[in-house]
Amino acid sequence: MANETQKVGAIHFPFPFTPYSIQEDFMAELYRVLEAGKIGIFESPTGTGKSLSLICGALSWLRDFEQKKREEEARLLETGTGPLHDEKDESLCLSSSCEGAAGTPRPAGEPAWVTQFVQKKEERDLVDRLKAEQARRKQREERLQQLQHRVQLKYAAKRLRQEEEERENLLRLSREMLETGPEAERLEQLESGEEELVLAEYESDEEKKVASRVDEDEDDLEEEHITKIYYCSRTHSQLAQFVHEVKKSPFGKDVRLVSLGSRQNLCVNEDVKSLGSVQLINDRCVDMQRSRHEERS
Repeated sequence: MANETQKVGAIHFPFPFTPYSIQEDFMAELYRVLEAGKIGIFESPTGTGKSLSLICGALSWLRDFEQKKREEEARLLETGTGPLHDEKDESLCLSSSCEGAAGTPRPAGEPAWVTQFVQKKEERDLVDRLKAEQARRKQREERLQQLQHRVQLKYAAKRLRQEEEERENLLRLSREMLETGPEAERLEQLESGEEELVLAEYESDEEKKVASRVDEDEDDLEEEHITKIYYCSRTHSQLAQFVHEVKKSPFGKDVRLVSLGSRQNLCVNEDVKSLGSVQLINDRCVDMQRSRHEERS
């Protein structure tokens, strides 16, 4: 079903379908709690789509929060690039931290120029921090593009290896057929084809070397501060279901998420962890739990 955008008050909530009124109320109240920086306790009957309401409500707040932060940053940088305000424009305040300073009475006996100097220094420091954050963000975006390119190279190398394996199998079958017959000339042609295969393998290895170089500089970049939302649940299956719901939501293509509480990451049984595959780890864990319950019974 096509995604729809619901407006509750002045807030727009993208939703995969027309939400029920209880879902609209849930999202609106969740948004207000997050905006106020408070703690909220919500209860909703079974089957009312709590996960989807939680996803769309929280990510709508995150969307608006990031948008307001970008707009404020752009305004501060635009103002900070020119000369700072003079004595005739004392109402301008670039820093959110100087709001308190502007509303705080000047200590008795402190000259006005001292207060203005401190305020201007705060403004310059803030603009410098924002410029540094912009530079780090640009570096991070470039790194993400490199990582995406690396993934594309890996997939391309995998496809090339599969094609090479198929070609090698065909060459082997053809050789076996020709060895039983008198067609020696065609056999020589196949051998020259094998030389091309060796060249293709060499180029494939070179592509993999290029793809692996991206990892060398990953740890050199300072990670940009990103506002994160942590979702906690009691079971691994609920976490997996939540990830699935996020991917299906209207925000699925615009957000990045990772499951921190998977058995693959948290398993402490070395024999199980060494299996490597998530499916094998899950199956083995379930088998061990089942056998333990059977022993107790």
